[in-house]
Order: sequence, then C-alpha cells, then structure tokens
Amino acid sequence: MKRVQVEKGLFERRKAEKQKARDEDQRALESGKVSRDELQRRNAHFVGMKVRLELDRAKAIW
Repeated sequence: MKRVQVEKGLFERRKAEKQKARDEDQRALESGKVSRDELQRRNAHFVGMKVRLELDRAKAIW
C-alpha cells in the first residue's frame, strides 16, 4: 500500500494560521471594528461542518 506524504510541519503551520485568525477576530471584536453578529455571519460556513471518512469503503486512487 502506498503511503501519502504529508508536508513536514503542515499541521503545526495550519494550527498557527488558525490561531492567528482567531486572534485577529478577537482584536476586531474588542476594537469595535466588527460586531459579534457580523463575526458570526463571517464564520458561519465553518459551524456544524462534519466530515466522516469510511476508509473501508473508499476506493484507492493509486
């Protein structure tokens, strides 16, 4: 079985990017640049997203 290579440090970098976005949202909220409602609307597409992979039913692509 072929293994998929993952870029080294990818998860750590993505975690840092997400935290930076959270920090920016918090600063915008605290400064009054954005309301809580507006911030919720902006981020609504992330709420409730669930992903489930059934690997035993997945077809290999390699």
